[in-house]
Amino acid sequence: MSEPSTTPYLRAAVLAGPLAAAVSVLVSAAVVLVARGSDGAAPVAIARTAGQVWLASIGSGLTADGISISVIPIGATLIAIAVTASVVAWTLPEPVDELPAFTISAAGFHAVFAAIVAALASAGGVEVSPVRAAAAGFVVGGLGAAIGAVRRHGGGDALWFTISADVRRAVRAGVVGAAVVPAVGLVIVVALLLRHLDRAGDLWALLDPGFGGAVVVAVGCLLAIPTLVLWTSAALIGPGFALGTDTSVDLTGSQLGAVPGFPVLAALPDPGQFAGWTFLLGLVPLLAGAVAGWRTDPGDREGLMARVLAGAAAGAVGGFMLGVLVGASGGAIGPGRMEQTGPSALTPLLVVLPVMAVGGAIGAVLAHYRGEGVLQLPASGASSSGRPRVWERIKSAGPDRRDDQS
Repeated sequence: MSEPSTTPYLRAAVLAGPLAAAVSVLVSAAVVLVARGSDGAAPVAIARTAGQVWLASIGSGLTADGISISVIPIGATLIAIAVTASVVAWTLPEPVDELPAFTISAAGFHAVFAAIVAALASAGGVEVSPVRAAAAGFVVGGLGAAIGAVRRHGGGDALWFTISADVRRAVRAGVVGAAVVPAVGLVIVVALLLRHLDRAGDLWALLDPGFGGAVVVAVGCLLAIPTLVLWTSAALIGPGFALGTDTSVDLTGSQLGAVPGFPVLAALPDPGQFAGWTFLLGLVPLLAGAVAGWRTDPGDREGLMARVLAGAAAGAVGGFMLGVLVGASGGAIGPGRMEQTGPSALTPLLVVLPVMAVGGAIGAVLAHYRGEGVLQLPASGASSSGRPRVWERIKSAGPDRRDDQS
């Protein structure tokens, strides 16, 4: 790896932050052009709509004709982060001298760009809060800048600043544990989609979107899957989620009314009480914590208690990250009863954090005794006491055994 250049990080951030945001807006403009087709819209209107689409994709939310849309489209946000990371990697031919400072600066310029776009896009009955746009732009820009710089030049350890080794180990293990719950949620969503594929086809036929609209609807369905996965994760955690006022989906059952005619929503379970075995899925967050605790390294500390504390900390870190992500996936997607969709903002965090902390402690105990040899399987052909297994002692004396006995 080449040595960091003496080029000031601020100069690189001034270019990378706004340029990444501008490229993301151009991607949104391409989507708008495909959706509109050849309707002869003015370039200013297309540019304004592209800005609104980009702002919504990074989670800024917007209000259109008094209708609030505040849900964060997680899939579109991930695309925005990926575009930002690609642009940042392209604009950094040499490593910067201060990677953390560069990341924060690039995020700041990205946020300023988002606030300006929000001010320009607030027209024609659409309002976007520049403050929320700036906050969303800072998060997306910071994550994209960090990923892009590390992918191009490495040096990811510099982003840890002066965080202790214990915290780094807890975060690494916590990330792995936190990924278990969405992974199970993804399996459930895909299984329900395959089961209700005919329902999704009927919803698509009712929309009759045309070519351009079909492309947009298909992309929208794909980008909505991460949100559905997080909503399913909320059900696995316990609180569940809503799709409208006075509705709920959790491990006890589904109480849903009329839902929007979006094909991917065919993955929603049928209304009614679920089978009794569904409650077993409530053990998934505990298992996720156990995975984090199993992977935790207590460092220089020895003994069972040190490992248990490290495992509980890793589980708690994973639960915190998962709870925040799940809580951020809810919001309003329309007027009236659609103002309440997804999980609540705080309840998933309050539930999953202690559950995964307990699971982390359990996983750490299992890892500790496995390391001590208590949980290790005996070698093939021998019992735990070291003697030959019963079936080997009573097997018929072949040539080898007769030779041994002679």
